[in-house]
Amino acid sequence: MGKENSELSKKEAELNNLRLRLKVLERVTEVASDIEDFRKVLSKLLDLAVEITSTEAGSILLRKGDYVVIEAAEGPKAGLLKDLKLPLGKGIAGWVAKTGVPLLSNDVKKDERWDNRIAEAIQYETRNILCLPIKSRTDVIGVLELINKRNEKDFVQDDLDISLLFTSFLAKTIENSSLLLEMNDRIKELSILTETSTLISSTLDLKELLHVIMRRLKEVMKAEASSIFQIDEETNELYFVVATGEKGAEAKEIRVPWGKGIVGWTAEKGKTLNVPDVTKDKRFFTGVDKKTKWETRSILAVPLRIKGKVIGVAEVLNKIGDEPFDDYDERLFEAISRQAAVAIDNARLYTDLSDLFKSSIRTLVNTVEAKDKYTRGHTERVTEYSVMIAEQLNLPQAEIQRIELSALLHDVGKIGIPDKILLKPGKLTKEEYEVVKEHPARGVKIMKPIKQLSTVLDGIKYHHEWLNGNGYPDGLKNDEIPLVARIITIGDAYDAMTTDRPYRKALSKKEAIRRLKKDSTTQFDPELVDVFLKCLKKEK
Repeated sequence: MGKENSELSKKEAELNNLRLRLKVLERVTEVASDIEDFRKVLSKLLDLAVEITSTEAGSILLRKGDYVVIEAAEGPKAGLLKDLKLPLGKGIAGWVAKTGVPLLSNDVKKDERWDNRIAEAIQYETRNILCLPIKSRTDVIGVLELINKRNEKDFVQDDLDISLLFTSFLAKTIENSSLLLEMNDRIKELSILTETSTLISSTLDLKELLHVIMRRLKEVMKAEASSIFQIDEETNELYFVVATGEKGAEAKEIRVPWGKGIVGWTAEKGKTLNVPDVTKDKRFFTGVDKKTKWETRSILAVPLRIKGKVIGVAEVLNKIGDEPFDDYDERLFEAISRQAAVAIDNARLYTDLSDLFKSSIRTLVNTVEAKDKYTRGHTERVTEYSVMIAEQLNLPQAEIQRIELSALLHDVGKIGIPDKILLKPGKLTKEEYEVVKEHPARGVKIMKPIKQLSTVLDGIKYHHEWLNGNGYPDGLKNDEIPLVARIITIGDAYDAMTTDRPYRKALSKKEAIRRLKKDSTTQFDPELVDVFLKCLKKEK
């Protein structure tokens, strides 16, 4: 009888452990479903980790170069730890970040890896620590540190096991958030590039256009001044074409010799030059400051090229605040400077900006699709089908471009859908399907802040509407569904049917065509289906 009771107790313990794991998974999924506020999500996840392990404090540190930086902290002294960075290999957190090995220490004072300087600085006594690596595939991207088990208890194996499960989900959340942050950076760049493109295509006054570009650049990059130099081929000097800022008028009178100063060096070498402190750079030409009575602290200069030839230099001066111009500023400035060069040579305006814009979107989409082998290339194929239909309808070029961009971005909202749902091999539950159905609205939310992309929102939002009203999100019918969405729907469905998915193998093209015809008038616009089939026949 005693043996049976023992076995029963063991099974009850295993069942309770399983229940706890399921509860953790449920809570983590709930918290991680909203990844738009990265630090807020990290803070919530850390609160959850502290709760399920019954600890007094904790922190999440993310790796940045040779350091790990505290991104979230919980506990009595959490406010003192914000943005604190630790060298790799230093202290317990640094050791775990470097080695990728979990560490459970119930007496940190006896652990040779323990560095008590932080604890002493914030006057917080540390007894025991559970520290785990956060891994993306095989790379350590951060550390979860849990400090002081409540009620003077020790950490046990169950704490380690449940925390390891927790960190695997934490890693996935960080990966998705990183993708979203990268996407937001891309969107910000696209917004600036799109606005510049709109301005360039709407005016022939290139000089005024350059003024607009540089004023916008000065604002976006938080610089005190900006300017564009052009090369005088006869004198081999650089002169101001545009100069914004307090001393812009005086600066226009100045000429800088070729190869002299930061501007001359950039023109001669044809390379971007970022100088955080001009007083420490021998290339700095003081003549401009003497003439304008302006004090230059930092400069970011970019060559302007047309057909491989440097025809000028664009620069921004004095980053507002204590930080110098960074890599992001360089990338953004180079992109806008390319537009400025195209503005000088207006004949290349449309091709250069259009290709750059679409390439940026494709890069963004490819980043989103990269983690799923089943959907790689899906967006490009849907875009190709949609443009085929639009061209067959002889729509205006501007409308074809709008359809192309809408198709490229139609699934961008899936960045916020958990992988366990998107990659699920079996049939989705009702709840899971409702989550998937949110992706059109998520996509609109992501793109809506960019006013220049407002024309693509209809395609993103309504590409799952059906002619009979049984689609989503709004149950639109017939002509209530915008043309762009009715076009994308056909390409989207055809590609989904003719490619492998986690839950089934690809259908034959013949079967996919049969289903398109069968579902005409209910799901698909019959006239557009006919147009699409003609396109397929022509391509064949």
